[in-house]
Amino acid sequence: MSERSPSPDRLAQIEAQQRLLGEALTSTDPVARLGERLAECGGDEDGVRVAALLVAKLRFQRLSNASPMANEWFAADPEGFVAAFREYQESIASGALDPWGEAELFARWVEERPSDPRR
Repeated sequence: MSERSPSPDRLAQIEAQQRLLGEALTSTDPVARLGERLAECGGDEDGVRVAALLVAKLRFQRLSNASPMANEWFAADPEGFVAAFREYQESIASGALDPWGEAELFARWVEERPSDPRR
């Protein structure tokens, strides 16, 4: 059996689908973000919600494993940290491959904010 690479058009389609799924899994309402596409592909709404929760949990774990700043913030102001983390989760694509990368993304996000969210 010969293996063929997908055409450039198919690769673009796959990339767009991956981007949409990534955005959905980090949004506050992943089912709404996927919209009709979820129904078109026979997707399971509860499965999408669980997957989004797992993505958030893993990002939170990676961050807490590598970021003293995040841990100190969480200890001092749990509600404020959780609100900021939700905003971070929705606005920053999950691209870090390890806890240190997640900590760097989060630190950059905090620094780029117009006002320090820790206050």
